[in-house]
Amino acid sequence: MKFKIIFIFITVFLLNCTGKSVFIEEDLLKNYNKALKYYNLEKYSRAKDEFEYIIMTDPGSKLANESQYYKAESLYKTKEYDESWVAFERYIRFTNDIEKIEKSRYRICECAINSTNSYQRDQKQTNRALEQLQMFIEDFPESKMVESAEESISQLRIKLAKKDYEVGRLYLKLEEYESALIYFRSVLNKYYDTNLADKARIGIVFTHILNQNSQGAENYLEAEKNNFLIVENYHEAELLISDTKEGLKLIHYYQLYK
Repeated sequence: MKFKIIFIFITVFLLNCTGKSVFIEEDLLKNYNKALKYYNLEKYSRAKDEFEYIIMTDPGSKLANESQYYKAESLYKTKEYDESWVAFERYIRFTNDIEKIEKSRYRICECAINSTNSYQRDQKQTNRALEQLQMFIEDFPESKMVESAEESISQLRIKLAKKDYEVGRLYLKLEEYESALIYFRSVLNKYYDTNLADKARIGIVFTHILNQNSQGAENYLEAEKNNFLIVENYHEAELLISDTKEGLKLIHYYQLYK
């Protein structure tokens, strides 16, 4: 008799829980559809709140996981890139949808790109974005987004090259010639394939000239003449040397500020 009562109690309890679960799912489905409606209407803040409610109410469910994806997208659309990054990582952790994993990973790359600073400021975020893009290409080499990722990598590398180049120019203005050479050479060593490479070569030539080492400028240009990416840039460096043979004039210092 005792076991029969226990059995009845457990059965009623399970049925009650099942009923509540079904009710929660049905109720949350309405919230999910409402959230999607907000999302499609580009009301991303409202959509985010609705998706967040579903995630908090029924964590671990399929509906909550889908809501996590759209919450991350909504955060991205409202330019909350750090929060979006975290939300996409959380989604990836609990889904097996390969297509959305790929999209989420690329969104993380975009979050990183959009969080980068201008070249004048700290470039930690730029390096982080490069890491994410390179990992994406390695993990999804057949993705349609690889071409876009490679283009983004090129643009970010130009930003890093610009940073080093401008630091070199700053040292040149301060007459810190050895430091200027270090940064111009850094551009050539790390970003030799960017449009800043030729500018760095001209910068090195001009550094030697300003440091009263015209022979060093000539020797350097001779050694680098076949490495210029654009022949006009080589001729600019050549003209700079010939024009300063008899000493620097005011117009030559314009090179520091152009």
